[in-house]
Amino acid sequence: MSSQLAALCAVTSFLWLINSVEDHQIIEQPRLSSTLILLIASLTSYATSHFSGWLPGANGRFDDELGLSSTGNKTRPISQRNFPKKPRRYFVLILIVCIILRLESFHRVTADLQCSKPGLEAFLPVLILAYQLYSSPRRPRTFDEERDDFTRTMYEAIPDFLARSLYILVPSTLLISFGAYLALISEPRSTLFCSPQHDWARFVVLVQWAGVVLDAAIVIIAWRILAWARTTKSRLRTLAGILLVSGLGAGIFWGLSGDGVGSNTLFWFDVVIDGLTLATLLVSSSLLAPEGGAVLGFAGVVTFITGFLISVQRVWTLGSWENVSGWQTWGAVVGMSAGFTFFLHATDIKKVMFIHRAFVIMALMAVVIAVSIFTPIKMSKGMDSHPLGNLIYDSRVESDRWLIHASYSDSLPSAVREYGERHYGRDPPKGFDRWWEFAKQKKSPIIDHFKQMGGDILPFWGVPPAKLREDTRKAAREIDMALLQIQNGTARHNLPTENPYQTIMDELVDLIKDFVEHLPDLEMAINLNERPRVLAPWDQIQQLAAAGMKRKKGSSLLPGGSSGGSEYGNKDMPKPRLTEAVDKDELLKNTMSPKALRELTSLSCPTGTKVKSGVHWDIRDFCSSCAKPQSNGQFLTNFGLSLELCHQSDLMRLHSFYMTPAEAPPTTSLLPIFSRSKTDNYADILLPLSHPPQTSPLTPPKTPQPWSKNHQKLYYRGSISRPYSDKPLLRGGQEERLVHLTNLPPSSPSTTTTRLILPNQSRSRAHYRSVSTPHLNTLLPFDTAFTSYSPCQQTPSSCPLDFHHLTSSSSPPDPFSSQYILTLDSSTSPSPLFLPTLSSPSNVPFLSTIFKEWYTDRVLPWVHFVPVDIRFHGLHSTLAYFTGIQGQTKEHGSTDGKWIAEQGAKWAARALRREDRQVYLFRLLLEWGRLVDDGRDEGGFKISSS
Repeated sequence: MSSQLAALCAVTSFLWLINSVEDHQIIEQPRLSSTLILLIASLTSYATSHFSGWLPGANGRFDDELGLSSTGNKTRPISQRNFPKKPRRYFVLILIVCIILRLESFHRVTADLQCSKPGLEAFLPVLILAYQLYSSPRRPRTFDEERDDFTRTMYEAIPDFLARSLYILVPSTLLISFGAYLALISEPRSTLFCSPQHDWARFVVLVQWAGVVLDAAIVIIAWRILAWARTTKSRLRTLAGILLVSGLGAGIFWGLSGDGVGSNTLFWFDVVIDGLTLATLLVSSSLLAPEGGAVLGFAGVVTFITGFLISVQRVWTLGSWENVSGWQTWGAVVGMSAGFTFFLHATDIKKVMFIHRAFVIMALMAVVIAVSIFTPIKMSKGMDSHPLGNLIYDSRVESDRWLIHASYSDSLPSAVREYGERHYGRDPPKGFDRWWEFAKQKKSPIIDHFKQMGGDILPFWGVPPAKLREDTRKAAREIDMALLQIQNGTARHNLPTENPYQTIMDELVDLIKDFVEHLPDLEMAINLNERPRVLAPWDQIQQLAAAGMKRKKGSSLLPGGSSGGSEYGNKDMPKPRLTEAVDKDELLKNTMSPKALRELTSLSCPTGTKVKSGVHWDIRDFCSSCAKPQSNGQFLTNFGLSLELCHQSDLMRLHSFYMTPAEAPPTTSLLPIFSRSKTDNYADILLPLSHPPQTSPLTPPKTPQPWSKNHQKLYYRGSISRPYSDKPLLRGGQEERLVHLTNLPPSSPSTTTTRLILPNQSRSRAHYRSVSTPHLNTLLPFDTAFTSYSPCQQTPSSCPLDFHHLTSSSSPPDPFSSQYILTLDSSTSPSPLFLPTLSSPSNVPFLSTIFKEWYTDRVLPWVHFVPVDIRFHGLHSTLAYFTGIQGQTKEHGSTDGKWIAEQGAKWAARALRREDRQVYLFRLLLEWGRLVDDGRDEGGFKISSS
């Protein structure tokens, strides 16, 4: 009973560790985390030793329980006969060195995880068994046994030989390990790539194998040391001493590495939890050490449970893009089930964590039968039609409903009622009737749907007007900020003529001039930097937003301040500061590192979400749980949800926005800053703002050529001029991944595969298939390249050679001569090419972004544009639907592509004109003017009862 309880605790704690460590903050500082966790486990083990009287084995080495008497029993099971040899004195030192080396090998592999191979750890039981086969002493045969051999037949001798031989464990252990390996390698890979020229892929795999060998050495040596401890107290104190010295040794490597000290409260919480869990695992395992076959039995059980759970999960994904190899999954389940059944008998394990092995074997037989029936049915099912065809049709129907919802009001009274229903019972701002007339005059198709605007300004209802006015001035003094002032029906800004951003502010003032006489006096801090600026904690935003929801006419939840209005004319406008004009030392001092930016971003997410819980470190494998909420297979079905970060922790390592330093670091205070674009976590207020002159987008021809005359290909040209690049960014940035993925040469390793929908050769139903990515690139019309790539010029030694060959040296072709144009984010902002592409009836924008702009919620995916997940796992399938695969499949969606191009152009001409920017800006300024007015709680616009 006691050993079963120890085994249950050991297995449970192990499974908890391997499943939760990925969501913890400790990965961000691995050496410091390893040191602290080992020290905490050491202290916990030592403390537990004081309660050893309550634990099994308190008075000795379980000699009676294990039957290790001098007489012995020739038929004792393997699990009791294979007691380890007595350890040498220097074994403790060797164990400590192995632990430290294992930690360093782990750090080395995680640094280049994209080059590692999955599943190698599954062969740990094989290495342990190999050691036991090598070291197992041969018991001399007695005279009675020699005499009995002459009287027994071959059939009688075989069972006795198998009962006495460790070789019976070989087939069962191999089946368990190989089955777990099949389960682990079936996971889809992410598009983060390994450069064969610079990443030393073979060395990383070699270090992986060295890590597995070290694991085996650590387990075996620890087993020999702890099994020979005379009491449980001495065993736990020996364990505590080993962990203590190992932790101090790991701390030396941490000090030499120059890593900082974790300052995040969640980091320290995760360290304590993981340290206690590791202590539980090690203490429970040490209680099993006196059992002769415990080390192999525990390794076999853990490997089986881990691999089996993954295999069962893979069964549910059969037929989807995540699992195209059904028979591999079936083989993993059957192999591990058969191997574990033999393993239980060979090691004479009667119970698996309180469950009798007979019930375990019966359950495994039932699972094997169910999987054998389910696999061929699921794999042959297929799809009656392409999911993109259905998705486009459903989006088409939904767009009609959305347009009705967006322009439900047909009169001013109905617009006022609709406003109250959508804004927590609040009246519209004063001047709403003027806005209504202006919107109708400009023929705006959007009258009621301003969800983005409402969400942007809602938290500021929880801030007093006087503080908003004060914070506006405070924000305007920051780097790359401008101040827009409206007073007495006149708009002006503070940028001088020589300022490179002056044209942006001039255009903004020009947009306002048609309705400026209807605006209240106000000031706005305008962000001229490409990056958003306000990254306030989630708790603060929610608290202020909740207060804002309660503020209606006549309420006074927060104290007011001095009167606003006329005070603007009595203050000088602050002098703008540009990044280029700031002292380099000051700029470097204020620059926020990518690590600090990611930590700050995590605070903007609610508790319990992936980003708040920890850093996603398994960048090698595709994060299915991150993509599934907004996807149907490989295709985005909820574009709005795909822009939310908090449940997509992998994007922190797959988008350069989170991997590059911020020269203008975000503020954690809720300052009222207006920006062109932002990600979902930022609290900037979006407004229609033109792009700076250096990033002005191309414009489509006034008379575009017909759709059929354009080249049927996907066009992309990237230009990267950032001063900062490191290995994770060069391998994981969205632009690098795209160009690498779509330009893999035929000579690339055949293991690089892509999964997409292909028709079955014998049936009309379509199925997901795994195809070599280099071969598929030759069959799909990709035209992607870099026009310039400064990181290769700055640090050629660390730059992937692939990009030298992929950079287009000649002048790029006209993008509007291609039917499909991929608009992709840069490291600071969304692509300026999206709106020009959308407005062309001969081009379909493929939009891959994490950013929001003022118009984001009024353009509809699969109706006006084609959304592409930033992970690019569905890019080949999406393009194959519209263009077909050369020589294999006919194009399904060319007609749909043309329809999307036409719908996008029509909608851009109706809802994304200059007039629509004015309508949006007019309403935004009315809302902001009310927020900064001390009399904002006295009531808004009302329809006269007369």
